[in-house]
Amino acid sequence: MKIAIITSGFLPVPATKGGAVENLIVNLINNNEKKGEFDFEIMSCYDDNALEESKKYNRTKFVFFKTNMFIKILDKIVFFIAKNILKKQNSQSYRYIFQRLAYLNNCSKKLKLESYDKIILENHPTQYLALKWRKNNIKYENKFYYHCHNEFPGTYGCIEIMRETKKFICVSQYIADTLSKYLKLPAEKFCVLRNGIDTSKFRKEMSDAEKEKLRKKHNIDSNDKVLIFTGRIVPEKGVKELLTSLTNVKASNYKLLIIGSALNSLSTKTSYQVEVEELVKKLKKNVIFTGFVNYDEIYKYYSIANIAVLPSVWNDPAPLTVIESLVCGLPIITTNSGGIPEYATNGSAIIINRDENLINNLSIEIKKLLNDDLQSLNMGNCSRKVSKNLTIENYSNSFSKIMSE
Repeated sequence: MKIAIITSGFLPVPATKGGAVENLIVNLINNNEKKGEFDFEIMSCYDDNALEESKKYNRTKFVFFKTNMFIKILDKIVFFIAKNILKKQNSQSYRYIFQRLAYLNNCSKKLKLESYDKIILENHPTQYLALKWRKNNIKYENKFYYHCHNEFPGTYGCIEIMRETKKFICVSQYIADTLSKYLKLPAEKFCVLRNGIDTSKFRKEMSDAEKEKLRKKHNIDSNDKVLIFTGRIVPEKGVKELLTSLTNVKASNYKLLIIGSALNSLSTKTSYQVEVEELVKKLKKNVIFTGFVNYDEIYKYYSIANIAVLPSVWNDPAPLTVIESLVCGLPIITTNSGGIPEYATNGSAIIINRDENLINNLSIEIKKLLNDDLQSLNMGNCSRKVSKNLTIENYSNSFSKIMSE
């Protein structure tokens, strides 16, 4: 079966620049290298390192599309106008408009020229434009799928083509229900494919000496308990709420380890970032930013952590950071958001409601776990049990069943 996967066009596949969805695709094609069920063709934006990495695959073909300089300049002009003249609050969404359109046009051309047994659109409804243009939706009638990791921000003039989708593959029941209502489609059009990860990457053993070396690198004392947050420094991930809650945690023997983009590496400073920076100043000795960490190295930081705190304040559909924390056997403090409760189950997590008491309740639960080693141990054991089904093998097998229906 020849399957084309149209990636987002923002980040390359192979995932040399990170990205949760991009890493999921890599896990899928890696597993297919062993099983040989499909001939995948991945459409991706161009990246030198991704091109080099792609050469190791035998059962997957990669089609990389480069963006010409004129289009990049045009996008810079549009972004400058949106940010500095029109003062748009969501100016970041204007950053790659023409690059996205050029990428989707290239994907559309490829679909027209080639013949595939199935098409999978990965996680952005603008990708339906690749089907709409050149009437590819007619050519691939009853052959295209949408892999939905997030709620739809809009339909982009493609509502009728969206309703022609063979199946919506959703990362959680929350997303399936939300999208069914949004598109006014029956439940049988939707199925749930739970995310899985390559557990071998996160179950690697580190020696005590290696752990101690990493702790010293980040000035973490031997008696410090480590809270870990992994993700982007953006409002929806609850970074500000987490930092605010820690101002009420008076214990001195802890460190918050934030794995993700450091504040000073972001290209533009928003009011949100200013607020976060002020909170960091208050907690400076207790907060450590690592900056970007290669995906293959993240397990090391989970290995020195005691508690994962992932307080999403939006309807997070199925964050991989929750799965990673489960696989690493960490107790989790998180929120009743989107699909999170579908993953963090059976005693593995303390789930806090997103209401006016969120910050106070975060403080309370963090203090409790910092001082209750037995509860942390029991929750960690529950995490390991829950994670047994969240493997890339189960993910790939479920994907195969959907493709064979």
